[in-house]
Amino acid sequence: MSDRLSSLLKMLEQDPDDSFLSYGIALEHISADNYREAEKYLSSIIKKDPDYIPAYMQLAQVYENLNLIEKAKNIYRDGIEIAQNNNDSHAAKEMEDFLNELK
Repeated sequence: MSDRLSSLLKMLEQDPDDSFLSYGIALEHISADNYREAEKYLSSIIKKDPDYIPAYMQLAQVYENLNLIEKAKNIYRDGIEIAQNNNDSHAAKEMEDFLNELK
């Protein structure tokens, strides 16, 4: 376990509802190709903080890496909808581009 991951986990213990910390932990797991652990953190973020847009893109990419293409497509679609509802056209467009590459 990296020092950075260890530090983030300790901080998350003190503030378990911090989506930014959970997202950082997920990114650390992605960097280590530990996609199943990343999936847990990203799914948790989406459940408790459904407007946390970056989690959708990362979770969809995790599913792509796990070759779970239909799940990836569904998460991209959900993320696009959330991004549009939050007037984040840049994130929506980026996810649309990724989704179109999967078709």
